[in-house]
Amino acid sequence: MAGILAWFWNERFWLPHNVTWADLKNTEEANFPQAEDLYLAFPLAFCIFMVRLLFERFVAKPCAIALNIQASGPQVAQPNAILEKVFTAITKHPDEKRLEGLSKQLDWDVRSIQRWFRQRRNQEKPSTLTRFCESM
Repeated sequence: MAGILAWFWNERFWLPHNVTWADLKNTEEANFPQAEDLYLAFPLAFCIFMVRLLFERFVAKPCAIALNIQASGPQVAQPNAILEKVFTAITKHPDEKRLEGLSKQLDWDVRSIQRWFRQRRNQEKPSTLTRFCESM
């Protein structure tokens, strides 16, 4: 463990030339931030994250429910393996040429394929309840 800490706090990485950690020790004239202060960042970030989760779950969500904000999401697109593969691997916004090719391949009209892609894009959006809880 000492080797990892020595590597992590290497002076050549963190400090400019001709400056050492000994130069940054606190004195009566100057008070410098210490490298050990960085150890507080991760526990503080975790605590802030947990406070946010607790607030969303126990304060924001009951407020949203009291305001009758719906948890329902957008309409679900009907399952289709070919369109799903195009959506995930190629594009979420197909052009006219690709739409015509897909319509011939699936024997659907272009309008139905456009509707499927619109519904599938909307499925990825968070619900109104989720957005309300996150922004509250």
